[in-house]
Amino acid sequence: MRKRIRDLEKRIDELEIELQQETNRRKTVEKNLHQSRQTLKAILREMPVIILAIDDDGCLVFFNHEFERVSGYSATEINDNPQLLELLIPDDADRLSSETSEQSEWKFMSSDGVEKTIAWSNLSGYLPIFGWKSWKVGLDITELKQTMAKVQTLGGLLPICANCKKIRDDKGYWNRLEAYIQEHSGAEFTHGICPGCVAELYPDFQESLSLE
Repeated sequence: MRKRIRDLEKRIDELEIELQQETNRRKTVEKNLHQSRQTLKAILREMPVIILAIDDDGCLVFFNHEFERVSGYSATEINDNPQLLELLIPDDADRLSSETSEQSEWKFMSSDGVEKTIAWSNLSGYLPIFGWKSWKVGLDITELKQTMAKVQTLGGLLPICANCKKIRDDKGYWNRLEAYIQEHSGAEFTHGICPGCVAELYPDFQESLSLE
């Protein structure tokens, strides 16, 4: 009887040791997992693209420095105002919590009232992150859109004078052809003279070239 009791006590001691070892192992795993999550968040905060994450309740649970820069709001202002997303994206706030992976362009109103155009991609379906129902990456393409609009202006119908070749801009002013193109495309001009104009303006010079 005593032997059975001693064996039982020994087995209990062994189980307690195993339980403590398993507890320590789990604590180590949880600590490493926590550190990995913090490292991931630190990396995402410094990414040169906008990153937003939404939880199951539709609340903003993560944003990075690029979001602060483009929106014009500090981290404190964002955290203190749970309705900020509705102010920034009044027409698309509901879509931010969507789980669809489609890419889209949304209008984004910054703190100074400047409208930004953001190209968004939902990565939740490809790279799910625990605690984030939906997370998206956004790229500020406002300048790109403005540049494309200028290029499209040159690609449309331009009112041009049949006599002096000046072009009328969208404000109704008439500009020299080279001035208009420089303003809308960034191109620069170098001036020369074509053979036809040489023959018309300087016939003697043209004849001397022909004799040679």
